[in-house]
Amino acid sequence: MKHPDRNTIFALFGLASVILELAGVAVGALGNRAFVTITSSPADVRSAFAKPVTSAAWVGAYMEMISVGLFLAFAIWACARLGGGLLGSVATGMAVAYTAVGAAALAVGDAVSYRSGHGMDVQLATTMATLNEAMFVATWFLSVFFLVAAAPLALAAGRRVIGWSALSIAAVVLVTTAASLDNLGQMSNMLWLIWIAGTSIALTRAGGAEAATADVALA
Repeated sequence: MKHPDRNTIFALFGLASVILELAGVAVGALGNRAFVTITSSPADVRSAFAKPVTSAAWVGAYMEMISVGLFLAFAIWACARLGGGLLGSVATGMAVAYTAVGAAALAVGDAVSYRSGHGMDVQLATTMATLNEAMFVATWFLSVFFLVAAAPLALAAGRRVIGWSALSIAAVVLVTTAASLDNLGQMSNMLWLIWIAGTSIALTRAGGAEAATADVALA
């Protein structure tokens, strides 16, 4: 029986990270998980945290946390697959930072969910929700830094679609975040997830010297 090779496995990690993140958010919403932003009014915050979360919220939280780890494995592989080097090291560093801040943001959100429905003060809930969103916004910038470092790496490896799309998405995220944090900024983050999924698929088709370089880097 033929087993999937290492490249296929890491590509699946990338796809799985996107699927688990989106599914985790959806499942969490079914469990009364609160979704508030820095612009939510005190009345909205009070209403959002009035009921305790159900088991579905914790299933969703579990899925999201796993997606973070899967992304890091994918990102390190992708950087090696595209040739590594100095730019690969920079992109890998940004991926590590993205993972760390993202996991911390999820932990803050889970802490607020744990207190939901247990008489949490509105001011505390607002502060925690604001901290949670601030950390997620920080991950948007870290994703931009990753894309900017990965783009020339991809272009040098002949991966024009991956490279130019990375630069384009980085620009869109920066502009929309500045223009509309709670709306366009959050929506543009979907482009980042699409890039991860698309790159996961595209890099399974790489070959020749590119594959050899990756094999040496990952050995």
